[in-house]
Amino acid sequence: MLHPAASFHLTRRGFLRLAGMTAGAAALAACTGQLPVAPAAPAATGPLFAGADFINNKEQWGRLPADHVPGTPITQAQWYEILGEPPAEPISMVGFKGGFGDAYADLIIDLMKKEHPGVQVEKDFDPTIWDKIQPRLVSGDIPDWMFYALGAWGGDWQKAVDEHLVAPGDFLLDVEAYGFNGETVGNIMFPGALTAANSGLTDHTWTFPQTQFAYGIFYNADLFEQNGWPAPDSLTWEEFMELQAEIAKVIPPWTYAGQYPGYFMMMGSGLLWKAVGVESYCAMNNLAPGAFQNEKFIWGIKELQKIFANGWIYPGSEAMSHTESQQMFVDGKVAMIPNGTWMESEQASTTPEGFRMKFSSAPAPKDSTVFPYALEVALGGSDMQIGNGKNPLWGMELMRLFYSADNARLWAEKIASPLPIKNAMMGATPSDALASVVEAINKAEGHYVQSYWGSYPLLGKTWGDSMGDLLWGKISAEEMAANLERAAEETRNDDAITKRTYECKP
Repeated sequence: MLHPAASFHLTRRGFLRLAGMTAGAAALAACTGQLPVAPAAPAATGPLFAGADFINNKEQWGRLPADHVPGTPITQAQWYEILGEPPAEPISMVGFKGGFGDAYADLIIDLMKKEHPGVQVEKDFDPTIWDKIQPRLVSGDIPDWMFYALGAWGGDWQKAVDEHLVAPGDFLLDVEAYGFNGETVGNIMFPGALTAANSGLTDHTWTFPQTQFAYGIFYNADLFEQNGWPAPDSLTWEEFMELQAEIAKVIPPWTYAGQYPGYFMMMGSGLLWKAVGVESYCAMNNLAPGAFQNEKFIWGIKELQKIFANGWIYPGSEAMSHTESQQMFVDGKVAMIPNGTWMESEQASTTPEGFRMKFSSAPAPKDSTVFPYALEVALGGSDMQIGNGKNPLWGMELMRLFYSADNARLWAEKIASPLPIKNAMMGATPSDALASVVEAINKAEGHYVQSYWGSYPLLGKTWGDSMGDLLWGKISAEEMAANLERAAEETRNDDAITKRTYECKP
């Protein structure tokens, strides 16, 4: 599923796949509905192909001006003229109902009815949407707007593009964004988000990102402030280890999702990247001979092992699911948890009133040569598509309203996860957690940790199979490095496996 290109940032599911999760574990962890993101090149700006042969509703698609020059703004009034009167049948809106809920979908429907009197929208959001939607897709009954629904298509939304279940959204990028005073949808997007979402498909904009994730450390803000403990990213790694020893005198420093050891690497990958440096980490991504024998990589693994060897993990964490460990954290029983920035939203209903959490990137070793605030970030996943069904232009309108100022404000205030647009906060007063996430992303200044080697099956499996044993000291860092090196060599020498060359970006 991954494609060659310059850069990409792992989504939540992609991260867990890198850690070698089983299919069941990955499905359990996918509470936000984020699909894996692959490397991507900038989306093409060639001419639209209004009336393309594969478009099912050619009459509606033909309303797009064939002489439109990409990059030329389309006002909202012009767009409404193109849309015309709402169709007689309901517009179909289908999505996965996970940790982010579906209140935002209801908001979009309200906006749709406000702007287009008489329109009907049929919403189907469900935790098992893949099972429900597959018969419809097979029969050709394609929803007009889809969120994470194409997981039903063999888990591969790009296959769905190839098989014409998806309509291109190029034209939408030139349409005036809802509530943004003349700015187009394309102009308000966070730089790199659309590129990441389209995963190497460069001919058109086929898919759209829902939100941004980052991976690092959540810490109990009140506990840290009451004890005068500094934020993790204000320290070197060596100082952070000393802080953990102090924390351990008061409370267990950590819990984590022991059933899925890859969760610990949501903090650990940042340490490893900052330990080995850009060129050496890039060599690992590119399967360079000897790359996994890097002494600084082995040092980083040993540092992670020390956290466990020192007894700084809450007893019983090795048996916990991701939600059990997250609940342990918000209940105030530990000081920190490695996790992704969806956690506040996912635990919102069970977080005690008044509990404050903040987010930090992993500290850098004192001799690190890379940017100290670098962060593993998913700029935008391949989440949402315009269906090549009965009403593709109205699917575009639903997508436009998703990126509305109203919805951005809802995500900032209620869901606590920023939309992938430039002004994601929309003047809202964010929680401490979300404010710290935004601060961490800003502090990264575009320096993003990029882990690709797990996309190779043998390397990903080798990493995942030994992660738990590594953390609990059942194998040594040297043994794991040797195992990874052998897997890299075998992958490198297998002519049946397509190899990718990744650009080294600081």
